[in-house]
Amino acid sequence: MLKTSKNYSHFSNQTILILILLVATILRFYNFTEIPFTHDEFSALFRTYFNSFSDLIEYGVKVDGHPAGVQVFLYYWTKAFGEAEWVVKLPFMISGILAVFMIYKIGKLWYNETVGLIAAAFLASLQYSVMYSQIARPYGSGIFLILAMVWFWSLIVKNKGNFIRDIVLYVIFASLSTYNHYFSFLLAVIVAITGFFVIEKKLLLKYLIANICIALLYIPHINILVAHLRMGGVEGWLGKPDSSFFGNYLAYIFHFSYFSLGLIIALITLGIAKFRTQTFSLKRFIIFLIWFLLPMLIGYFYSIYGNAVLQYSVLIFSFPFLFFILFGHLKDMNKYVNLIIVFCILSVNTITLIYGRNHYEIFYESSYKKILTDYVEYKDLHPNSPGIISSNQKITNYYLKHLDIDKDFVFIDKELSRYELVKLISSLTENNDYLYLGCTSHIDPITVPLIMDNFSKIETQNNFFAGTTYIFSKNGNVQQNIITEIDFSNNNAIAWQGVDPNNIITDNLNNSLYSIKDYMEWSPSYSIDFDELNISKYDFIDISTQTILGENVKDLFLVASFESNDKNIYYTTSNFSDFIISDTKDNQTNIHLSLKLSDINLNYDNIIIKIYVWNRGKNNFLIDDFKITIRDGNPIIYSLTNKT
Repeated sequence: MLKTSKNYSHFSNQTILILILLVATILRFYNFTEIPFTHDEFSALFRTYFNSFSDLIEYGVKVDGHPAGVQVFLYYWTKAFGEAEWVVKLPFMISGILAVFMIYKIGKLWYNETVGLIAAAFLASLQYSVMYSQIARPYGSGIFLILAMVWFWSLIVKNKGNFIRDIVLYVIFASLSTYNHYFSFLLAVIVAITGFFVIEKKLLLKYLIANICIALLYIPHINILVAHLRMGGVEGWLGKPDSSFFGNYLAYIFHFSYFSLGLIIALITLGIAKFRTQTFSLKRFIIFLIWFLLPMLIGYFYSIYGNAVLQYSVLIFSFPFLFFILFGHLKDMNKYVNLIIVFCILSVNTITLIYGRNHYEIFYESSYKKILTDYVEYKDLHPNSPGIISSNQKITNYYLKHLDIDKDFVFIDKELSRYELVKLISSLTENNDYLYLGCTSHIDPITVPLIMDNFSKIETQNNFFAGTTYIFSKNGNVQQNIITEIDFSNNNAIAWQGVDPNNIITDNLNNSLYSIKDYMEWSPSYSIDFDELNISKYDFIDISTQTILGENVKDLFLVASFESNDKNIYYTTSNFSDFIISDTKDNQTNIHLSLKLSDINLNYDNIIIKIYVWNRGKNNFLIDDFKITIRDGNPIIYSLTNKT
């Protein structure tokens, strides 16, 4: 018994910290040689292919919109150690683990060991910090640099360490943060300004000189900053956020999980039950609240009134301070209680990471790669059948080279017009019973219904993060989920508005057609309450109409409009002229419009969808039929940041 007691005496909070760091390492390094490059990593890698430093800055940094730090590091790192995925990612994965240690140190210094261990356990096991540590971009590096800066800043303002060492390392890590990312730059500035309000007066001059040194060290980067400002924003392709961003962001951080939410509430409640006013510091609370909220609010309002820059990734530098806001009121507890709390945090987050967020299943499969490997499998089954791949040209070439795959498919890039797309698909339909399509999320959504005009059955659909692969065939019809269909016979026109029986005619085969005259601006329309549809936010609504057109068709559009409480919230069209690939008079043409619901903001009440043809060009033509269907989408296409 005495021996057992002696063994237990070796257990301490440091043992718990080692457990946290071990879990952090396992979660980041699990099967780490199989972690693929993301699109942003490929972009950075391709911008290291220069023969001189000056070319790197001019053509690899200034064109990107991110500071030079990480790009310069990758330039020399890949030259020294190669460009294998795990080699390129390794420093960032290590940075993510070091960040876990640093948040513990900061929490222990400002609060107590319990708070430090809780913060470290969350940072070790949340997908937010795990995933961005596995990406060779400024996020894994930045979270470590910011926390290292804050650690030495804390020692300075609390005057608890070796001042000369701490001030030098504060300057170094702050400077590296300014070169890492513009949001880590922003947070470094906020932290530096905070110091002037909390540092001892006798140290104020030295602290000022240190921050002047940081500013001087940034001078070489000013011309790059100016170039980036002229670009009109760091992330100019982003959409502007709305008020739902904040709630979605917090839900994303904690895995969209009720288990995680329950755990957080339990910890907060525990702190309140054991709350002691003498241990609570309003000053500390305000400091960390400012550090967490201010970058988010600046990014939000800049995105609203300037250029859109706000996304989850750029807030990773400030998010660790959220743990001090939530749990800073917890008192220091004994090591056994700490172990129980940490075990619960690590267990809940790890389980929801693996089985709730499906992190390793989704993140470890590159859609760029799967598009090509699925094509190889398709060619083994149908060696003489054609394939279409819509992807990034440089990334595709990278995998073609590394996987030794023949480029015997038709490649579509984003510059292909809709008319060219229609023409291409039409050219592949003759004498072929199968067709392969591998595409990223950026493909024109009408591509699938265009293919299904001739290859009516989807044999297989494989879904990946940011991409999908299909095999189509002519062997039968797929069961379609039809919202409505009208062929203008008397028995099915009732659901449509504006159908004038006088405009319904019949052809030689006794088919009903609807005649649109040149004085008629609008076709019959169809409206439906969106809430009545049994549909996922990741599905597609495909709208098609078969028409017989005259010559010189102009300004003729298939329209879909989303309205909420009589206010238009989304509007899109297809131009009839994009689908006309024959000069034959009275050509029968299928017109398509596809709605990718995952790209439409549906956070409105009472949404009504209206479908119609707008005859703005005053054309004479005939409508044979109208069909509106629901098509299964890709439920994991945005799953790394959205709730699945």
